[in-house]
Amino acid sequence: MNPDWLLKHFEQISEAPDAVPRLRRFILDLAVRGRLVDQDPADEPASELLKRIEAEKERLVKEGEIKKPEVFQTVADDELPFSIPSGWCAMRMGWLARKLGAGSTPLGGKSVYQDEGIPFLRSQNIHDDGLQLEDVALITRTVHDRMSGTHIQDQDILLNITGASIGRCALVPSSLGEGNVSQHVAIIRLFVPAIREFIHLSLISPSYQKLIMDVQVGVSREGLSMQRLRLFPMLIPPLAEQHRIAAKVDELMALCDELEGTQAKRERQRDRLVAATLRGLNNGNGSSEPGVHPTFEESAHFYFNHLPRLT
Repeated sequence: MNPDWLLKHFEQISEAPDAVPRLRRFILDLAVRGRLVDQDPADEPASELLKRIEAEKERLVKEGEIKKPEVFQTVADDELPFSIPSGWCAMRMGWLARKLGAGSTPLGGKSVYQDEGIPFLRSQNIHDDGLQLEDVALITRTVHDRMSGTHIQDQDILLNITGASIGRCALVPSSLGEGNVSQHVAIIRLFVPAIREFIHLSLISPSYQKLIMDVQVGVSREGLSMQRLRLFPMLIPPLAEQHRIAAKVDELMALCDELEGTQAKRERQRDRLVAATLRGLNNGNGSSEPGVHPTFEESAHFYFNHLPRLT
């Protein structure tokens, strides 16, 4: 799939119901399956990227910044949502993440929220296309410092792990500055932040959204445990391919935005046409002279000849 294909089928896609959301899901599925962009045999294989991650772990252990990392079982083929493309590797989320844990609730709950302060992100702020901060809660420096274990950093990935919005996922932008998160949100901080965009695309793709839904725990099955998340089998492409995939997804999603804009415009045109047509049907008086309401037959003829073009 490419922009030329989308433009060629622009009219057909824009007229189909629910087409653009489905197209977005299809783009993500192709992306994480390695079928959205061409593979380049000259790319450094993912195995070399994993060696760099391992070297980073060893450095951090040596410098005393982290404890010796957990050893994870190899990912079996039957655990993967699809087969591994050539040059890719499969590793556990916990192996890739320097930090993986849920947020927390400040002592006092909502009573500690302030008019000014440090953003305290809750599940309603986490969306697949980024953070939505219109209704973000704010906490004082004192409360924030007390919750030191759940400070977020730019380049973190935030994942909703409970409730109706489970599975929504966002990248933390550098523009946010300081922040903290509630217990309904998990922080994923990778050893090598360069892979964060592809990990984010994977988590919001249909294949991984299904995995999240399948492994929920609790009586109401509306919770994703940290242990389950640590064991997630993640597919890792060569880094150069990851960058090509992310760029192509951005390009195609921008075209999807245009499609949605076109649909919205057509919806408005259709609504105006329906309203005008119904007024004509209700008020027709048998005359089609200028300034006089059209006949029922004329109104119906206009309706059936024009409305289908806008739906």
